[in-house]
Amino acid sequence: MSKNLSIIGAGAWGSALAIALYNNFDTIYLHAHTQDEVKTLKPKHPALPTPYPNNIKITCDFSKLQDAKDILIVTPSYAFSKVLGKIKPLINDAHKIAWGTKGFDTTKRCFLYESFERIFPNRNGCVISGPSFAFEVATNKPTALVVASVDKNTRNHFAKLIQTNTLRAYTNTDIVGVEIGGSVKNILAIAAGIAAGLGYGINTQAALITRGLAEMSRLGISLGAKNSTFVGLSGLGDLVLTCSDDLSRNRRFGKELAFNHNIKDALANVGSTVEGFNTLELILSIANKEQVEMPICEQVYQVTQGKLTPTEAVNYLMSREQINE
Repeated sequence: MSKNLSIIGAGAWGSALAIALYNNFDTIYLHAHTQDEVKTLKPKHPALPTPYPNNIKITCDFSKLQDAKDILIVTPSYAFSKVLGKIKPLINDAHKIAWGTKGFDTTKRCFLYESFERIFPNRNGCVISGPSFAFEVATNKPTALVVASVDKNTRNHFAKLIQTNTLRAYTNTDIVGVEIGGSVKNILAIAAGIAAGLGYGINTQAALITRGLAEMSRLGISLGAKNSTFVGLSGLGDLVLTCSDDLSRNRRFGKELAFNHNIKDALANVGSTVEGFNTLELILSIANKEQVEMPICEQVYQVTQGKLTPTEAVNYLMSREQINE
C-alpha cells in the first residue's frame, strides 16, 4: 500500500500541516467538514498564502480513511469527540491516530486524551503540540513540535512521521502536561491581548507570561503532570508564541475586548475559533476543584462575563496581596 496520511480538519492548521508534510507522503487526504467547504479550499486555504501541492486531495468522504493508515485529527476541540465517534466504525487495527487539536473536550468536560481513551479504549493516544502558527508552518519557517504519548512506539512513530527539513519533532511521555500547556496558554494569550489593547508595554507582557506560566504549572502538577513539561515547547514555548504576536486568534480576541467590543462582536471580528474562550470556564472549574489559584485566568473570565472591564481586571491583579514569587 502507498504511504498515505489522512488529516481530519481542513482549517488553517490542518491545511498548514498538509502543506508542510506533503513530501513525506504519496497522498495526503485533507478532510473538510462539507462539500461546500471543499469547494472554498481550492486552490488554497483563504488564510494561507501557499497553494495545496498536487498530492493533497481535499475531500469530505471518510471512506478515504481506508487508504491511509496514519490519521491526524486537527479539528476544533468542541468537535473532537464527535469526529472520533464518526470515524470509529472505519478504523481497524492497522490505523494509528494522533491529534494536533489543542484545548479540552468541553462537551464531555475532560481532556482530549480522556475522550480518545473512552472511544478507543484499546489504543494509545498521541498528541502533537508546541509553538506553531499555521501561517509559518505553511511557509516552511523552521518549527519545533512535541509529540506526546505514554507509549514509546506510538510517540516515536508520529515523531518520525512529521519530521521534515523545517519541522523538528521532540518526544514526551507527559500527555497530561502537554494538553494542559496547549489549553491554558490560549487563556493567557487573551490576557496578553487585553493588555496590548489597553496600550500596556513589554514589561506587562513579560509579567503576564511569567506569572501565567506559574498558573499553568500549578494546575498541571496538581493533575499529575511533570514540571519539566511546562518549561518545554508545549508550555513556555507555546505560551511565549501565543502571547506575543497577533497571528494568535486568542491574543486578537483579547485586544478586541480591550477595544470595548462585546463578546459577540469580538468573536465576529476575530472570525475563527477562539479556543481560550471555549475552554475558559472548564479550566477554571478544574482549578477550583483542585484548589489551585489562577488569578490571571480568573480575571479573563470576569471580563468575558461582563463583570469587570479590562482596566478593572488589570487593577485587581496589580493590587493583590504581596506574596513570594
